[in-house]
Amino acid sequence: MDLEMKALDINGSADRNCLVITDLSQMAELEGEWNALWLKAQGSFYQSYSVAYHSWVEISEPAGRSLFCVVVREKGKLVLVSPLVRYRNGPCSMVRPLGPDAAQTTDVLVDPESKYQENLRLAWQAIERLSKVDIVRMPFVKVGSHLDQLINSKRNFASELDIAPFADLQDLKSWDEYAKIIGANSRQQLNRKRKRLSEMGAFEFIEVDPVADPTYAVELMEWMFAQKKIWSERVGKHGPWITSQDYRNFMYKWITDPNNIQMMRIYAIVIDKVPIAMKLASYCLSHMDLIIAAFHSDPKYAKYSPGFVLDEFWMKIVFEKGLNVDFGAGNEAYKLFWSRNVKNDLASYHIPQTLIGNTATGLWRLKRETMAHLAERRKRPVELSNAA
Repeated sequence: MDLEMKALDINGSADRNCLVITDLSQMAELEGEWNALWLKAQGSFYQSYSVAYHSWVEISEPAGRSLFCVVVREKGKLVLVSPLVRYRNGPCSMVRPLGPDAAQTTDVLVDPESKYQENLRLAWQAIERLSKVDIVRMPFVKVGSHLDQLINSKRNFASELDIAPFADLQDLKSWDEYAKIIGANSRQQLNRKRKRLSEMGAFEFIEVDPVADPTYAVELMEWMFAQKKIWSERVGKHGPWITSQDYRNFMYKWITDPNNIQMMRIYAIVIDKVPIAMKLASYCLSHMDLIIAAFHSDPKYAKYSPGFVLDEFWMKIVFEKGLNVDFGAGNEAYKLFWSRNVKNDLASYHIPQTLIGNTATGLWRLKRETMAHLAERRKRPVELSNAA
């Protein structure tokens, strides 16, 4: 059953309403309006209907979560949509954005010509009053955004910080101008690495449209996941998405979906037809979102930084399209290099709604502080050793 809240606007007329959809078939009825809103608002990949749909079908529904999609209409027109899921984490019930759970940014898709803040507040009221959870979880929110400001108006929350490098290319007149910003020394290194890689066999940059060639796209994604698994075992990072078959299913279905509002592309370097580096990208109206990347685990390739070489290839394509690049959450060196250290600050929030939520949030905060303290203590002997 749908949950509905009525709200009076500032003029006192009941022309705005908020609806919570809990059934996939009803969410699917929004696809056309959702896509139109996404285009008007120049949304990012994580705000699209296709991401929400495939995340639900391939990840959240199999995991036993509950759909909680908040919709706001003004005089019948769709002006806000925020798909979320309810689930349990230990003793706590929680709600968080519906998505692939792979460090994507969180924001609400809102018509920029609507009463933005009023609609956002109404949607938030629906989450707080109707979700019936202990904790509202909002990961990777852009600091300073409308959503961030709303969350920070709350009395009680816990947060942790991150960054999302962002390459602002639209004000540059030519690629040569951007190359000068990169610097001559970096350009020389890049040219040397490309030359060394090209001497190792039949060297080729490729661009793959997953909709036009789904078989090859899935083959490349399989290679990427295999390399990610090797990398995670080597560095000791074991994110659940790396080995999750549900996440793989999401990726395969999403990028090859012919109804996808976004244009998806796989960029890769192959040597003798073998992938050496690969990156998956999603094109939006104002920018390109970098989704995921992988590199060959063999050291003979790694020492020539094939990912760095690949970046120049696809960055030129994006530049020619007049778009910016959102590299996503993380402070990896290549992201900071190509963004020239321009970044969006991010904050991941736990907003407790109940006594249980307060207790769990306090424990989460304590755990984060303890981990940070231990990490700092481990750094000190290394720093002293280096100083000596």
